[in-house]
Amino acid sequence: MASCTKTVPVTPPAPPPVNKDWLITANFSYNFTNYMQCGARAASDVSVTSGCITGFTWGYLNAQGVQVPLKTSPVSVCSGSTQPQSCTDSANSQLPIGSDTFTIVVNYIDSTGKPQITSPVTSSSPVVIAAGLPQGFSISAQ
Repeated sequence: MASCTKTVPVTPPAPPPVNKDWLITANFSYNFTNYMQCGARAASDVSVTSGCITGFTWGYLNAQGVQVPLKTSPVSVCSGSTQPQSCTDSANSQLPIGSDTFTIVVNYIDSTGKPQITSPVTSSSPVVIAAGLPQGFSISAQ
């Protein structure tokens, strides 16, 4: 018996779905009554270097529940003449597929001058990122 070779055409698989680059906007409010913004001028015109807020680090929780930072925003993203002040900032990033819960911590310098962070605050409802579907899919066998 002679062996023969048969060729079966196979269409290469579609490229994996692209994890799109999202514009993520963080909106929150913060009360600076107890800890003012670092570097802000106090009533005595002395620059505040301890017991003050340096910024906010926000991002999302990964599948293991660990915070993945997207951006650290300076305190200048907050404005207003009354407390709490309105704060907003944005960043571009890809997000993992599934339910993404956003989180934020406050970065501050304590009264002894040591940098600290607060416990994270999470968003009340997760954003669901769905996987894309393959396109132009075709398989043939003979």
